[in-house]
Amino acid sequence: MDTTDARSRGTFADMVVRVLDRRVGALSGDAGRAIATTHTFLLFALIVSLSYTAFYMTYDIIGLGALIILHLVWVALYVGGLVLARLGRVLAAALIAFGIPTLQLVTSTAFLGWEAGTHLFLLTGGQLVYIMLTERQRVWRWVWVVITLAAFLVCQFLLPATGLFYAMPTVLLHTLFSINAVLTAFILFMGAALAHYRVEQARAMAADAAERAELLANTDELTGLATRRPVLDSLERLSRANGADFCLALADLDHFKVLNDEFGHGCGDRVLEEIGARLRTGLRLTDSVGRWGGEEFIFVLAEASLEAATGTMERIRQGIADTPVPCDGHTHRVTVSIGLTPGDHSGSARYAVRRADDALYDAKRKGRDQVAVREPSAGAEA
Repeated sequence: MDTTDARSRGTFADMVVRVLDRRVGALSGDAGRAIATTHTFLLFALIVSLSYTAFYMTYDIIGLGALIILHLVWVALYVGGLVLARLGRVLAAALIAFGIPTLQLVTSTAFLGWEAGTHLFLLTGGQLVYIMLTERQRVWRWVWVVITLAAFLVCQFLLPATGLFYAMPTVLLHTLFSINAVLTAFILFMGAALAHYRVEQARAMAADAAERAELLANTDELTGLATRRPVLDSLERLSRANGADFCLALADLDHFKVLNDEFGHGCGDRVLEEIGARLRTGLRLTDSVGRWGGEEFIFVLAEASLEAATGTMERIRQGIADTPVPCDGHTHRVTVSIGLTPGDHSGSARYAVRRADDALYDAKRKGRDQVAVREPSAGAEA
């Protein structure tokens, strides 16, 4: 699945779960997502409790007085839970988000009877524990799964249908049951949507992390050039039988050790960084360059004749020599020796690399700051 498409969906469910997953406070990661979901659930429970309190007060404030008082207590506790969530107290807020609704639903069911359907909300506990408690709190997950399941069974099978303390008309009880069933289904749906969204988010994060890791593994941190591995992979592909013509070059900065010894590794790194930037801009799109190690660089010139590759390497050599590198108030004139060879299709890149290395040695032996060429010798690499 394409992670960009997954992130850009504009469906109602995605918009809602993004709101549910908004971070609260300074927490991040698993804890941040858990506290954000807990905060949202507490706010939802607070709104529902206030709504039922208003209904009970308008329906029968005298007969339902005890239940109204209990609901006011639940409302106060929900507000306390919201404060804890805002303060980043993950476990405390989560325990309130599970404990208070469980007590509220059991007492409401005992008061009105299970036909009112308030105990249906307990069915959401098994799902909510996985999005409101972190992996570090997995023991609490099992505790609340057991508690909510036990509370549901008690409400369904041990409490009477019409309530212990108040008898509502059957029609009204069935209406409340329908409302509570719809709200329960909504919570279950949003929990599933949030879980799906987090899975997609985790996949996207894993893909990004893998991409970053691969980039770091294949990119030299100092110069920004490729490392040995991707260059060798490219060479192995070009060296296969019936492949296109290519050329290979190795370049080495002249007297780089002297520069490091005299001016320090800071200036040495500055020179390598600048040379790397120049090399990236001096090649065709089909060519590639990487850091071979230390002050050495490797060039792979795909679909290039030896004559064209020689011209390219001469241009790069001249450009480096003509433009000194500034460092801490002074400049360094840098030169480079280059060994160039045409590639072959022997099935292995090692022969071409060895020839390029020999050509580089020739360039240094002849006085440095030049391009030397070695062509394959018949039978020499058998």
